[in-house]
Order: sequence, then C-alpha cells, then structure tokens
Amino acid sequence: MGFINLNEKTNNRSELFPKGTYEMQIVSVHGDASPSGHENMQFDFLVRKDLDKVSALANTNAKTHGRHFFANVWTAKDKETGQDSGSYDPADLANIADAIGLTQAQIDKYIKSKEDLMKACEGKFIRIYISVGENTYKGETRKQNSTFTNSWQKTKFPPQAAKKQETVEDPFKGNAGSTDELSENDIPF
Repeated sequence: MGFINLNEKTNNRSELFPKGTYEMQIVSVHGDASPSGHENMQFDFLVRKDLDKVSALANTNAKTHGRHFFANVWTAKDKETGQDSGSYDPADLANIADAIGLTQAQIDKYIKSKEDLMKACEGKFIRIYISVGENTYKGETRKQNSTFTNSWQKTKFPPQAAKKQETVEDPFKGNAGSTDELSENDIPF
C-alpha cells in the first residue's frame, strides 16, 4: 500500500522508513487508478516534527520527521473473478473514518461519497504502523515499506490547541503622539 518517494534524495529521503509506529499528518488524499483501471485513494502523510522527544517514537518520528510517506488504499477485488470490484472494502473505510475521529453521526450526515471522505481526511493527525517487506516485480526483489488501514489509529498526541493570544495593551496609549490622539496636523501627507 505504501511506497517511498525516490525523487527526494536529501535527509535520507531515499531510504526506507524503519518499521514501527508513526504519528503522521494527512497532507492530502486524492483518487487515482492503475494503468489497468484499478482505483485507489492516494494518501500523502507527513511525519510529525513536534514529537522528537517522545521516547516511544525515538526510532520512528525522531529519525524521519518531516518526511512524506505515500500509501494507496485500493478498491476491493471481486472474490470470484479477481477483477476490480469498483468498491472499497467497508472495513478499510471504517478504519480510515475511525482513525481520523469521525463518529457514525458525522459519517451519516457528511460523508456521501469517496470525495467527501478524502476531503475529511486532509489535515488530520493519525497513528500508523509502517512495515518493511520484500516485493518481487519482473524478477527483481526489493525491500519496500507498506501500511494497511487496519493499523491506522487515532493519534495518541493531538496537536496543541492554538494558544489564545494574550491581550496586549497599547504601550503608547495615553502618551503624547499616541494614535488615539493624532490630529490632521500630525500627519505629514
């Protein structure tokens, strides 16, 4: 389901991700299809940079923060024919919805299509497990990263809510020349 971006060669970006659990942000999701027409949703995850000091993530987030990880969620294949069914496995969709924190009421009210679900995912923070395995293609075996929706979970580290800006008094209030006391003669134009 996932692959590395070999076009990014800096900061060990061409190396595999170490297997393990990662805290990610979903940057974007869009629909795509293979040349044969097998449909998928492509997820662009970003390894969170704000969790480097979390000891449980020392071998994952701390080593790879700021990197992108791409994963595809494919439509299910028909069990009898092996052909693309054109529909997503309901378990995959439920896992995604649960990981981004959608309640059943929200799903019933707002998610009417694949596009609605993809849009709901963008910007969300989730926890995923990335594995390392081997894949043989055209006689060549190579290691690759992958993730499956059954390992996607709600984040254990919600991002800090934006701090309320403290009200700062105007330091010039009441002083001669304060903007409260400007007259036409004080303006040079």
